[in-house]
Amino acid sequence: MSAGLRPADHVCAAKISSERERVKSEPSCTLRAMSFWLRQREPLARAIGLDLTHSQTRYGEELDRVLKPGMRWLELGCGHQIIPDFLTPLEKQRAWVDSARLFVGVDADQGLLSHPLLKLRAKALGGTLPFRDGAFDVVTSNMVAEHLPDPKSVLLDVRRVLRPGGKFVFHTPNYLYYLILIASVTPDWLKKWLILRLEHRPAVDVFPAFYRINTERRIRELAAETGFRVETLRVVGAGGSMLFLGPLGLMELFVLKALQSLFGGRLQSNLIAVLERAD
Repeated sequence: MSAGLRPADHVCAAKISSERERVKSEPSCTLRAMSFWLRQREPLARAIGLDLTHSQTRYGEELDRVLKPGMRWLELGCGHQIIPDFLTPLEKQRAWVDSARLFVGVDADQGLLSHPLLKLRAKALGGTLPFRDGAFDVVTSNMVAEHLPDPKSVLLDVRRVLRPGGKFVFHTPNYLYYLILIASVTPDWLKKWLILRLEHRPAVDVFPAFYRINTERRIRELAAETGFRVETLRVVGAGGSMLFLGPLGLMELFVLKALQSLFGGRLQSNLIAVLERAD
């Protein structure tokens, strides 16, 4: 049995997995109906000079740069995957894990039970990590920081479990992105329905968000307060959220192009940060 998990947890995890599979197996008529519009996106993006590289792909590139053979690696809020495998192949992710001396995933959600690459896992929260000081060389976190009610306490805990010079790499939405601003004032029930329609993500994969570390300025402030040095901090796009809305998906490309071009791109959808423990 996985560390920290009761038999009932496995039953709950099976129900969650079933819900994810139900969403994946829904009739593909919507995709077929939208296929014409989806085929137009790439040519139009090229015509207007828009880079549609997904933020998850860029996060994968950052992991590829930071992760080195023999590292002790903690995945914080691991869920059921490191990165969606249609954006970074599972084989590549497996190579990262296989080259690590230690790979551990922690999460409070049952999804960690279905993670295909985890052998060591613990049910835990950032802020109360059950590891000794300096236990890891790198901590990573993908689309988790926005859900932290107290990001400062989590950063302090991450710093504690990192060795001197260790790195915290995370990917999170940018609060200044127009859809995130709208999401921050949208009721949870409506948000879950919209995410299911726009991103085909089931309700079990949607969690309350607080956005308390979700601007460049706030990341830099909290890094300084918790003993981190900002190695890199980038604002990147994610390829849009209206792929399945026909002509609206094409119109969105012009909005994305404006966001890439204006204000140095600071209003794009996502943030990727690499923080180094300063000693």
